[in-house]
Amino acid sequence: MKSTAFAVSAFLAQAMTGPFVGAFTPVSFQQRASAVVSTRSSSNHVPSVGRFEFNLSMSTADSGSYLGMDDEDDDEDDDDDEDLDDDELVSSRYSGAKSPFTGLKLDPWDPNPLIKPRPSRYFKEDTETVPDDQLVQTMSDDERKENLAVMRQIRKSDLPDLRMRKDHAGWVEANNDLKRRYGRDPWFGVNERLRDAVLLGDPEEKIDQLKALAAKLGGPPKGIEVGTKGYAVHTEIYDINMSPTRAASMLERELRTERAARGRAMMAERRKNMEKAQQQYEEDMQNPGLREDKEAKERRERTMRRLMGEIEEDNKKKRERAKDILGKLPETPENRTKAMEKALQEARDDFKKIRREQLGKSPAGDKAELAAAGAASGSGSSASRAREAAAAEAAGGRPRLPGDDDVTRGEIDTAVEPASSTTTGPLLVEVSSVYNKEQSDPPMRKHCFQYTIRITNNSPTDTIQLLGRRFEIQTVGSSMKDVVQGEGVTGRTPILKPGETFEYTSTAPLSVRPIGTTIIAARMRGEYRYVTLAEGQETASEEQIKAGGESTADLATFHFIFPDDQRVKPFRAEDEEEDDEDDDEDDEPTAVAKEASAARPASTPSAAPASTLPGDQDMKTGDISSPFTDSSETVSENVKVAVTSSYRPERSDAGLDKHCFAYNIRITNESKQPIQLVSRRFEIQTIGSDNKDVVQGPGVTGRQPILKPGESFEYTSTAPLSVKPLLEKTPVVARMQGEYNFVILGDDGSTPLSSNPLQAKLGMFHFILPALTG
Repeated sequence: MKSTAFAVSAFLAQAMTGPFVGAFTPVSFQQRASAVVSTRSSSNHVPSVGRFEFNLSMSTADSGSYLGMDDEDDDEDDDDDEDLDDDELVSSRYSGAKSPFTGLKLDPWDPNPLIKPRPSRYFKEDTETVPDDQLVQTMSDDERKENLAVMRQIRKSDLPDLRMRKDHAGWVEANNDLKRRYGRDPWFGVNERLRDAVLLGDPEEKIDQLKALAAKLGGPPKGIEVGTKGYAVHTEIYDINMSPTRAASMLERELRTERAARGRAMMAERRKNMEKAQQQYEEDMQNPGLREDKEAKERRERTMRRLMGEIEEDNKKKRERAKDILGKLPETPENRTKAMEKALQEARDDFKKIRREQLGKSPAGDKAELAAAGAASGSGSSASRAREAAAAEAAGGRPRLPGDDDVTRGEIDTAVEPASSTTTGPLLVEVSSVYNKEQSDPPMRKHCFQYTIRITNNSPTDTIQLLGRRFEIQTVGSSMKDVVQGEGVTGRTPILKPGETFEYTSTAPLSVRPIGTTIIAARMRGEYRYVTLAEGQETASEEQIKAGGESTADLATFHFIFPDDQRVKPFRAEDEEEDDEDDDEDDEPTAVAKEASAARPASTPSAAPASTLPGDQDMKTGDISSPFTDSSETVSENVKVAVTSSYRPERSDAGLDKHCFAYNIRITNESKQPIQLVSRRFEIQTIGSDNKDVVQGPGVTGRQPILKPGESFEYTSTAPLSVKPLLEKTPVVARMQGEYNFVILGDDGSTPLSSNPLQAKLGMFHFILPALTG
């Protein structure tokens, strides 16, 4: 073991003579190792040749030995003792060695000894430090500005470019140049010291001293803003934007801060709620039922406040609508009670007047008799007028105006005509109306009328475009007029050149009961708004459309007249008196019978369609199998029939399952012979219904139009449906199809060539609620 220790010492000595000793071995370790090796070499007779050189030639050793070792081994105990002596000797030589950098004790047997660290941000090279009182600025402002610009160029462009190209030597040279320029301006060093002092919380005296020193050196170079903090950070010096990683880190920190604040607020709210619940529990235990009474009172107060607010808002809207229509606020009673009393008094006065006229008595007759008559029969009329007044006060989305007195009384003062014609400026507006028996339901007081309007431009030069319409309709017995207004005409804004005519047909479903004093169901008048297009102008401008038109054309007054079978035979009071005298015992039944006969029409036709057919299965279940559309276009027998449908919300009431649709039909003669439409037949099936309703009749909208080759006939009608939609399955509420019967005319345009009519098919289409389309 003695020779082994000697071999290790020799190996260490030889390793220390190599070029790596300076890089891997501290200086103190080299000095101490030199002393140890010298001692070992003298004790083992190893000659010294230069710096720790050994003559390890095999010729100096004895034969059969290696490095002077004897072949014979000594006693094992002696070897162990000598080995321990050698270890103790080496350890004793290194027991005082410490690292000059860390102060830690060195271990000679450590295979990874501490080495001298490379200069870095934390292990800086020892440089001469200039005292603060000797720091001076040797550069001018322009030189500092140029120096800063070069530093930013190196930091932002040159270094990243060299790193990308993997030019290490160039990168080191550019980085050293950056360091030299950084050191040329002493303000950068003072700024770094000031930043560390502020961030580390040094005393204010030191921070103020560094700020004064930075100001003495000229402050920051031009292009650097230190702000209120007094120093510039790395990104401000080199004008480097914040990196995405740092931005994400700051955002995450802000989010964590916000979450923590929200969590603290939630915990505080939870503690507050728990305390409130505990307090409430204690109060409930002390006063049972008090909390429920208090909450009920608060609910009542909230409900009353909400209702009063809604009433006030409705009154405000009604006043605004009345002001827009009338130009001023109408004179209204102070409250609902006074309005009801006024309506009742007017109803009593009207009844007295009508009763006296029927009896042929003067207005100055017996007041007691009039009072008795009013008490006997005035209740129904007064209640009706009261309901009218309440309805007028609570009118909703549709504007209403005070009606004509003669229509309200049912005693028409003017001529009763189902048509009218008037010319306003260049426009001639003609209208005619007929009763639509197929779409009426007299027992339910539903009467439908059709009216056809024809507008002709009589101007020899001007082109006119219709922009809107406004109608006033008053049903008989009602004290108010309904105002219907909107943009365009049947959804369009037609353009009429000189001499051209626009014609369309629409329907007016009325809820009215025939009365014995008149044959009319309603009175209607209105106007059309239009603009005159300039020369070369194809359509109205946005300003003209927004203004609503430059001029108006009047729609003269006309009436919707009940047919003979729907009119009521007038009832005279003299007849009742004669009946009373003839048979006193049957007085009460006779009065009841007379009242019933006055309340219902003389003849009540059935509202059911002409016939029914088995319906389609998909319409029964609501699982529409075929793609559904709200329009169709079909050509048959050289006649094209196109139809489009639309929903009319202003005539619908979803709460009562009443849905009204309008459909526009255009029939075009594509043959070479004139034709005449003679009848129509439609099949309509509502969703969920087992049968199809068949509606048929002569002509089209009460006429049998003649179409020359290439001509078209167009009209619009409505379909008021009473159906409950299956919205969970389909937006379709009804399906319709049919055909038009026509005959081909001869060359004279009036004589049919055959008595067997042909059929032009109306393709299948659907009435679709707009809420679920698309």
